[in-house]
Formats: sequence, structure tokens, C-alpha cells
Amino acid sequence: MKIDDLITAEAEASEARPDAELRPGTTTRRGHGRSRTLQVRLNADELEALLTMAAARGVPASTLARDLLMKEVRSESADPIAVIARIRADLEALASTVA
Repeated sequence: MKIDDLITAEAEASEARPDAELRPGTTTRRGHGRSRTLQVRLNADELEALLTMAAARGVPASTLARDLLMKEVRSESADPIAVIARIRADLEALASTVA
């Protein structure tokens, strides 16, 4: 069996049983140092705008949201209230372009 066929077979078997228990000693990781989650609530229009923009850029919505957020965090403004206001305004502007 060729390696490509083996990989395909393993991927199909894995997808067929997404809730299968892991073998003892198995570890998982995503390959990056991010270990904390930030939960953000968006209304339906805001989420759709984010999903549309992410699809247009060919990235997952969470990646786009993180990139946009980190751009603001690294911006010249050190005032958290100003950063939040800019993010809110950007999301509202983005939502209005989709609606």
C-alpha cells in the first residue's frame, strides 16, 4: 500500500469515529503555544460578516478574528477602551456591508 493510500485510509477511519476513545498514553496538541480561549459573543449579522470575510481570505473565522484582534492590541493606542471601541465600530461597519 502506498503512503498516500495509507494516509487516506487512516483519515477516513478517523473521521468515521470522531468520538472514539484515545489509546492510553496518547497525547494531543495543536502545534502552537496558544492555550487560552477568549469567548466573544456576536449577533447573527456580525458572525455572518466575519465568516464571509474569512472565507474570502481562505482562513478559518477564528484565525481572522485573532488576527484582527491582535492588530488592534499591537496598535499605537494603549487605551483598552479605545481599542474596544475601534473593534466594535469595525465589526458594526463590517456587518453593515453584508446586510
